[in-house]
Amino acid sequence: MPFASQKPAITSRTARQSRRSRRHELTGGESLESRLALTQTVGLIRNETASVSPGYTLFGNSMSPQTYLIDTNGEIVNSWTGAGGQTSSYLLPNGNLLRNTTKPQGRVYGSNGSTGLIQELRWDGTEAWRFELQTATYQLHHDAIKLPNGNVLAIAWERFQKDDAISMGRNPKLLNPATNNEIWAEAIFEIRVDYTDGVSDMTDVVWEWHLTDHIVQNFDRTKANYAAVRANPQLVNFNYVPRGIGADTHIADWAHFNSIAYNDELDQIIVSSREFSEIWIIEHSASSAIAAGHTGGRYGRGGDLLWRYGNPASWSAGLRSNQVLQFQHNAHWIPDDHPGAGNIMVFNNGWNRPSGASFSSVLELVPGKTAAGAYRYGQATIAWSYAAPNPANFFAPIISGAHRLPNGNTLIDEGTRGRIFEVTPAKRIVWTYVNPVAMGVPLRQGTALPKLTISTGLNGTPRLFQN
Repeated sequence: MPFASQKPAITSRTARQSRRSRRHELTGGESLESRLALTQTVGLIRNETASVSPGYTLFGNSMSPQTYLIDTNGEIVNSWTGAGGQTSSYLLPNGNLLRNTTKPQGRVYGSNGSTGLIQELRWDGTEAWRFELQTATYQLHHDAIKLPNGNVLAIAWERFQKDDAISMGRNPKLLNPATNNEIWAEAIFEIRVDYTDGVSDMTDVVWEWHLTDHIVQNFDRTKANYAAVRANPQLVNFNYVPRGIGADTHIADWAHFNSIAYNDELDQIIVSSREFSEIWIIEHSASSAIAAGHTGGRYGRGGDLLWRYGNPASWSAGLRSNQVLQFQHNAHWIPDDHPGAGNIMVFNNGWNRPSGASFSSVLELVPGKTAAGAYRYGQATIAWSYAAPNPANFFAPIISGAHRLPNGNTLIDEGTRGRIFEVTPAKRIVWTYVNPVAMGVPLRQGTALPKLTISTGLNGTPRLFQN
């Protein structure tokens, strides 16, 4: 049977959740059916078909090897089984699945979100390609995406020992003995996909970027990167310590990238740095040599930051009261042919806001620019946002994501509760689905969802995606 006839035409939507659930609508009187509906806790909860964007939703539990594709009625369209849990999964135009997979044997080093393996699985579940990176120096984590040229762009931790960190200007008092006084910085690798034998390795890396090439510090004036932090917004403060959750905590996972996205028209990459509570844009330059420097390339900045937003205190340009983002996830450009195309969407987890409150929101941002078209560091306008009428009803302290749909609605993943819901531009909820798998185990209908702890796992998805 031809491949095309084995799968539906994949149209607009993607996120991540599983199995069939019936639609229940409660009207006036109480009946047995309505009482049963009141106990519904997982699966399809709401489906206003006239207002819902047609398409398919992709999801997977972070602790489960299964990834599911469902339609708007909650029916399973397809499922895949990977080699372990997952931190991100993308449905590709050819029907294959790109999956950042947790290796069963665990990580060599690293923090929450470690993976070690990227898999591309065919529609029938067989493996078309894989790339492993889990060494004493580099550890894949969180996110990997397919580029228009067919290569894969992935983020990895880069491990530095105490002496290396100090030689780059790290204040020794900001190193943590519990993690051997190490620093786990970030690297980005572009990997050529080799379908010949279905395996790529580090010899297939065709472009790379390293965060430590773009740091500044005002602690040790004997180092070459010593300079005023505020005067160099294109560089990252090597001695910044997160505020809010884990205030003054000296962690090895100093920047903690949790998402990556690419804009082909601009040839730019956007990453989300959880610990900095910022999103950063860099150029995807013509060569790794340009990416390692501070000049050259299309925008003249080499691999330095072109734009940053969310937490001006991280570069001494503001106070905590000026902080907009708190431990955000899933920063990306809204796709072409979608309302808001070219704007940036981000899920703001909102954990411990400057007010002391904790609630999540989704922001659509328009970066500030000069008259010449260059980005303005730290500046953006909010074109659209979503928060619950009662903010406490929408809060995911970690993971999660949001994506604009072709009809102008926005699909939101409240990851720690396993809730995916679609809202209109007027912020009315028209579709809701709750992941029926918690910590890798299916839940019975009516079962209360387990409470999240970072150490035990979750029943939701890290973020959701739009095809």
